[in-house]
Amino acid sequence: MSSKTAKKVHIKPYQGPAGGWGSVKGVIEILLREAIPLKGALALWRQNKPQGFACVSCSYGRPPDFGAFEFCENGAKATAWELTDKRCPPSFFAEHTVTELEGWSDLELEEVGRLTEPMHWDPVSDKYVQIPWAEAFAAIGSELKAVAPQAVVFYCSGRASLEASYMFQLLARMYAITTCLTVPTCATKARRSLCHRPSEFRSAL
Repeated sequence: MSSKTAKKVHIKPYQGPAGGWGSVKGVIEILLREAIPLKGALALWRQNKPQGFACVSCSYGRPPDFGAFEFCENGAKATAWELTDKRCPPSFFAEHTVTELEGWSDLELEEVGRLTEPMHWDPVSDKYVQIPWAEAFAAIGSELKAVAPQAVVFYCSGRASLEASYMFQLLARMYAITTCLTVPTCATKARRSLCHRPSEFRSAL
């Protein structure tokens, strides 16, 4: 990939209802953009349902009497991003320096796809280069061992799945023992903070 391939998105004021056909159109567009029209639709049918899975975007409370569509537009988009078939192999970073990528928008970077291998920044070439998994884990462990637990802050992404957030909290508690009760996320101060209040409460128990 020698140039940006992400679709340019133009944001303009929207005066329509919060939902309705506009939301349906938005969900369809994201499923097509992530190349998962069938896989994504089947996943959304099971989202927030018994024997299904919880929303990856918030702490949605499953009602006793559920409907056909138990998710909001943002929840559907978060699920689509999780299920994307787009992949970002090491060859992508061989063609782009970190300085160049710093000029890309968050959307453009995300549209490249999921990382497939652990990467490490090489200051000489200003590029991310592939390293073995064992080396990646050893480097992370070495950094954590060199710092007192009281001086480390664990900060998670509000876009991470509930399962990933739970595993990250376990890591933080194992590392910090009793000095860590909760792991804040970027959702705390974002407009979706209300969605994650239940999960933040549970993490403190």
